Order: sequence, then C-alpha cells, then structure tokens
Amino acid sequence: MKLGLDTMGTMLTFMFAPWEAFALQLPFQRPFKDNYRHSPPSPSANLTPYSTAWVQELQLIFNTLGAAANDTSCPTEIPEWSCQPYPLSDSDFIKPTSVWRLRPHDIKAVVSIGDSISAGFAMETARPPFAIVLEYRGKVFSGGADAGDYTLANFLKTYTKHIKGSPSGFTLPLAHGKGLNTAVSGAIAQTLPSQIERLRWQFGAGGPYHKHKKEWKLATVFIGANNLCAACAGETVPEIADPEEYGAALKSALQELKHSIGPAFVNLVGIFDVTLVYDLSRGHPYCEMLFDTVPVPICGCATADEDDRKRAGELALEYNEVMKRIVKEINEENEHDGTYGVAYQPGLTRFKEGSSKYGQGFMSKLDCFHPNKCANQVMAISLWNNMFSSETDKDEPMKPSDLEIFCPGPSDYLQ
Repeated sequence: MKLGLDTMGTMLTFMFAPWEAFALQLPFQRPFKDNYRHSPPSPSANLTPYSTAWVQELQLIFNTLGAAANDTSCPTEIPEWSCQPYPLSDSDFIKPTSVWRLRPHDIKAVVSIGDSISAGFAMETARPPFAIVLEYRGKVFSGGADAGDYTLANFLKTYTKHIKGSPSGFTLPLAHGKGLNTAVSGAIAQTLPSQIERLRWQFGAGGPYHKHKKEWKLATVFIGANNLCAACAGETVPEIADPEEYGAALKSALQELKHSIGPAFVNLVGIFDVTLVYDLSRGHPYCEMLFDTVPVPICGCATADEDDRKRAGELALEYNEVMKRIVKEINEENEHDGTYGVAYQPGLTRFKEGSSKYGQGFMSKLDCFHPNKCANQVMAISLWNNMFSSETDKDEPMKPSDLEIFCPGPSDYLQ
C-alpha cells in the first residue's frame, strides 16, 4: 500500500513530535531545546508536578537516560481469574432497594474518580528513545475495560455483560477523563468537585449516560496521595495536606457524588504510605537519579529526608482514620434512603510491610512512582476481595505473593 506524503508526514510527527500531533487535544508547550546527552540533568525543582512542562521533561529524561528493559513480568504470580456466573432465579432480577443488598449482577455502570493513579498515568512505557507519556485508563484497577486485564469492571462482566462507563485504551496526560473515569492526574481532594461536575453532566438530561442515572453503579474514589505529598513542602503542614481539611473536602465530594450519579455503592479506598516508593527506589540507578540527583518533583514526601518521610507516614494513617469517620457519617445520613452507601476499603493500606523485596516490580519504569500494570492487577484483586469481606477481614494485610481471588455466589453482597 502506498502512503501519500501527508500521511507519511503525520506518522513521522506522531513518532518524533507527539506534542504537535496531539496539539488539538492537549496544548503542550514546545519541546525543551536542552537535552541531557551532553551535560548532567539540571535541577527541575521549579517545575509544577502534573503540568505540561513537567510531563514533557519527565518524558525527555526517560528517553535519554531510561533503561530499555524488556522484562515486563510481574514479581509475583497473578492468580488466574476463574470465577463463574452464579445461577439466578426470576426474583434475582428485581432491582434491589437497598445499597447493602447489592450483588455483582445488580451493577450496571462503573465510575472512577481520583488522581493520576486512577487515570493510569505512565502505567506502561515503551522503549526509549521513543516512549510517550500516556494515561492507560483501560487498564486501571477500578474500572478499565481493556480485554483480558484485571479490573473491577472486567470482573463484573462475569456476572453482568453490559457494564457502562468503563473506558478502554488510553488518554493523553492531564486529560479530564474517558467514559465514567473522570480522574485527573495531579488531583487533590479539594479539586474533586470538577470531576463530579463532569459526571453530573454525563448523567444529566442530554448526557451520554442519562438513561442509566437510576440504575445501580459501582463508584471507586481513590484520592489523597497528592494531598499527602504536599505535607513535606515546609516545616509546617500546609492547609491542603491537613487531615481535617482533607476530610472536609472529601466528605463534601462524597455528598455531591450522590446527587450527581444516582444510586451507587461507593468504594472509598484507603491511602497507602507514598513514602514506600523511596524505599523501592534504592538500588535502582535510574530511580535514584530521578529522586536524588535531578530531581524531578513527583512527590516531595517520597524524596524528602527520613524525618519528613516519617511524618508523611503518620499523616497517611490519620487520613485513613478520617476516611473511616466520614464513611460512618455518610452512611448514617443516608440510613433511611437506601440508594447510596460508602464502604471504606483498606486493602492497599498495609502494602508497605515486606514490599521492599519487590523492588521496582510494581512501579512505572518511567517515573518509579506510579503503579504499573502488575500493581494494578494486584490492586484490582485486593479491592475485589475487600468488597466481599467483613469489616474485620478487610483489614488483613495484602500479600501479593499469597493473593487469591474470591468468587462470589448468589448470597454474597457488596460490603
């Protein structure tokens, strides 16, 4: 097949100047003129994380200094998904009136809100020097739809074939969502209203999901890593990182979510200690360079000194206690409604215990910070198991090497 000059030019632009190819979708700035081939990387501390310039520099550093590793295997064996549909009678197809009587087949749509983790930022990476930073929303643990990937949405398809809202494929960095995944890289609890406003439009009159407003949804809220990362910006904890300020913003967002999407069971995912990425970076030259030498600002607490990292770890525990309190308050407020409930899911909070043995096996090759595809698979299994566990069992530490997938039967309800 012959390609015209225009077509060939477009392909070359995509390969070597992706920012120009995507100019209409995302207004990236012009590429940096400086490169790192003839001089050491210059400090990048003045860059704002999750800005277009920051994404651009991160990509440039990886394409210049990143390792061209071929190993994409996971550090632990991922168990096979072998769950089968459970038998249903005619009465099982009657729409439940209580959020606490939901089973997998009752869920008709999947919603995800949060930050770069829920957006799938840098989850996968091509070989340098041709790597492009993307958000792999189709593989995100909470709601991706890529065939064969381990996600809550794909797990649910075993029991109900027509799940709405789960995106496939990828988006460009800093996108405002795809499908019903409206997570935005760099988001904090205080900026969740903009994500929820997008959902309000999608479920509103004339929106693409307005026909599903009254159906049961599974929503996953995973937010707080960037609030926590801001805690090490100075000697005192800034307002956006204060646990009570975080909690107030989160509760307000959860209340607004109810009015925006209709009937829903909400997973409120406990935050893990972001400082574990520092421990995992040790012994890996590219990651140590990224955290210690350049440094590209990803998370101040992940690259801070030991005292600051300890403070951030303590704050993570406070955030999770705040989440537990908020869940109790929200559910008490909606006790007589029945169409909206929130469950605190702590399965990921204690991953730090014993995590050092996995090294970079669960981390993005591009920034050594974000969860890679292997991590998202483990996160999906952990959250799925949490959804069918008692409050006591939910708090069991997650051990990736011992993961088993729970297969719900007709008497297992979301909790």
